[in-house]
Amino acid sequence: MLVGLLDGIGLSMFIPLLSIAFGGKNDNSQSLGKLHYFIDALQKTGISVTVSSVLVLLIVLFSLKGLMRYFQMQYMAQMRFSFITKIRSELLNMLGNVKYRDFLQLDSGTIQNSLLSEMTRLYGTMSNYFWTIQYAVMVLTYIVLAFLANYRFAFLVIVGAALSNILYKKIFSNTQKASIKVSQKGNQFNSFLVQAINHFRYLKATDYFRKYAARLNEVIKETEDMNLKIGRYQALSEGTKEPIAVAIICIVVYIQFYFFKGNMNSVFVSLLLFYRSLTQLSQLQSSRQSFIQNIGSMYAISNMAESLQAMQEDTTIGKPVANIGTIRLENVSLTYDSAPVLENISMKVEKNTTIAFIGESGSGKTSLAHLMIGLFPPTKGNVFIDNQNLQNINIHAYRNKIGYISQDAVIFNDTIFNNVTFFDTPLEANIQRFWKALQLASLSDFVQSLPLQEHTVLGDNGMLISGGQKQRISIARELYKECELLILDEATSALDSETENIIRENIEQLQGKYTIIVIAHRLSTVKKADTIYLLKNKKITASGSFEELLTASDEFKKIINAQAFQ
Repeated sequence: MLVGLLDGIGLSMFIPLLSIAFGGKNDNSQSLGKLHYFIDALQKTGISVTVSSVLVLLIVLFSLKGLMRYFQMQYMAQMRFSFITKIRSELLNMLGNVKYRDFLQLDSGTIQNSLLSEMTRLYGTMSNYFWTIQYAVMVLTYIVLAFLANYRFAFLVIVGAALSNILYKKIFSNTQKASIKVSQKGNQFNSFLVQAINHFRYLKATDYFRKYAARLNEVIKETEDMNLKIGRYQALSEGTKEPIAVAIICIVVYIQFYFFKGNMNSVFVSLLLFYRSLTQLSQLQSSRQSFIQNIGSMYAISNMAESLQAMQEDTTIGKPVANIGTIRLENVSLTYDSAPVLENISMKVEKNTTIAFIGESGSGKTSLAHLMIGLFPPTKGNVFIDNQNLQNINIHAYRNKIGYISQDAVIFNDTIFNNVTFFDTPLEANIQRFWKALQLASLSDFVQSLPLQEHTVLGDNGMLISGGQKQRISIARELYKECELLILDEATSALDSETENIIRENIEQLQGKYTIIVIAHRLSTVKKADTIYLLKNKKITASGSFEELLTASDEFKKIINAQAFQ
């Protein structure tokens, strides 16, 4: 408002300046309309209206305008920065607090598109939104000044502008609809792209990639069709707004000159202000057009935020757990999407013992482990940690004491040190913990043999090291964490026999020091477990040591015979 006000007053001063410079009579009331009050205020300060005084006044006014513009731009830049930073951080925090059960229903392409592409578009949307507000305020300020100079002229221009806005309203409406469709297609494209990358080996080996790429190309074409429509609307808007605005002003000048016979000095002051507002109006329409073009990002981010908010896990309740002692399940059942996964499970895991879950695929082995670590709440029954119901324990504090190693080792495209310490600062104490974890995972000799040692970058998903080395780095990470409960979910199923034996020896060295839960198909990896639980048809059908099950369970014997175990 201050920028527009200072600019408008400065422009108004050119009329009396020109009048004085060329020897004309300076009639403030006639030449400036009600804007003469600004000149009158200047004269009351004792400053006479001369060429010199007006020139100095112009320099002061436009210097103040420049200063206001500087503060305005600084403020807007900070506002945009804070806004985008806050939204992206809150989305990430909400994603981290999503219930695991609900996360399985989310589309990875939508998540990626929202946090990357749509956030970039949102930055542009917000920038154009703030610019639109700025230009609107500038236009309003010039219009108010124009009304003060000559209200009839200003009123006619406003009427003409209102009529022309009917055309632009239709253009903006169509652009907004197309923008929303672009965001929806962006989610779909990202989903397909993520799947293509994850399944690239299969698609390449079977020559299905070309067929899958055809599906991607359909989405690309549909997206670009929407962008083409948006471009056409923008072209229509850009090509018509200035000719229409000039035509409106010319018609109004003609009416003012031939019908109202008004003072032309005041008309020219008003015209000058309207011409200035025309520039701002043109920029306003451009920024609004850009805002509408990208408005789909706002809907996409809002929908994502609402979805994540509805899936939040309550991490504020419960007391922090001091340590993980005995884990006890009482008559626990689990249903997922109306399908029973586990039925009436009761068991007890003592601290620092090693137990194993075995059974055919779909018997509920992994789901049982997920119940113990709170990824799934039981549909029926209760899970107790040292006689405390898991639902009453602070889940963050509890999971911070858990180590999890899956069949697909989690390796980041970073150094060995950062992978094991999970990006801890390389302080002396952390470095000692790092090497201790490597020794327990039988990795210290391997790391020391590398040219860069712990500073070696492992590549995307650990592509620069073997499967066994990736698993041992995963084990080292959990040992560095100093977890109390270590879960190995099919951790050796994708390894060759020699590497599997090395990992098994690592696990055996840890027995008695940690509570270990092993989920396995291969019985060779669970032979030395304290207790083995055999799951079938969503229930525990037998339990005991290896030797006990060998004697008491026919089902266990069948599994051994099927694997030709020796």
